[in-house]
Amino acid sequence: MENFYQCKEIFLDSLKENLPSREIENIFFELLFFKMNWERVDYLLNKNQKLSPKEVSFFNNCLEKINKNIPVQYITGQAYFCNLLIKVNPNVLIPRPETEELVHLILNNHNQDSLKEILDIGTGSGCIIIALKKTLPNTNCTAIDISKEAIRTAKANAVLNKVEVDFITKDILDYKNEEKSWDIIVSNPPYIPISNKKHMHPNVVQNEPSQALFVENEEPLKYYQIISDFAKNHLKKNGKIYFEIHEDFANDVVNLLSTKKHFKTTVHKDFQGKNRFVVATKNE
Repeated sequence: MENFYQCKEIFLDSLKENLPSREIENIFFELLFFKMNWERVDYLLNKNQKLSPKEVSFFNNCLEKINKNIPVQYITGQAYFCNLLIKVNPNVLIPRPETEELVHLILNNHNQDSLKEILDIGTGSGCIIIALKKTLPNTNCTAIDISKEAIRTAKANAVLNKVEVDFITKDILDYKNEEKSWDIIVSNPPYIPISNKKHMHPNVVQNEPSQALFVENEEPLKYYQIISDFAKNHLKKNGKIYFEIHEDFANDVVNLLSTKKHFKTTVHKDFQGKNRFVVATKNE
């Protein structure tokens, strides 16, 4: 591994059995930006530059970790979400592009004047509530998570992105605030049945927090039930719930909310054309 061109070729050759070449290139360039602050054009201009011993060690260590199915975001300790830098670790999920769409859906439906209070349930890294607060600086934002480690990460991300959010370590089942109601409750809860685990990539199953991903096969709607019950008493009139959902359970989530007779629902697709979001408006 003498120069950066050889470094890239070693990545492509070493990882080709498990990953498509485009994904390998994306991983390499993400590491290159993290270590060298180089964009792809910088690589083209400097690909024959020799690596220092520290740089060789860094890329070799990264290659070893990737071969062990460790996601690149956990190697660098960061990810980008809605153009914001978000610190991540194995205590929180890696932010997904689909979840960025959830933020855009909210922002397209509301403005600063219509949103005084937002609650994010199961905040994880804090990426959703931080992205909303960054765009809606005058909105009061609250976020809750059962995991102390997740809340610690979310607080660090709020400081990093210079926003103020009220973070609470609590199980939503135990959270009561009779004096407060919200214009929006947003949640990307666990929604993947455990039976789907065997079909998922090892870098997700082996590294990301299971409690933030999976639900029991017999209770795929568990958290939608809990959150909608909470919203019934804590959402303002005409307030909205924004859910990210499993594509296979869109009708089930809609039916669940319909039986409560408090909500009018709509389903929205993600950029891949899959049912991914349910918006429920409180009608009383």
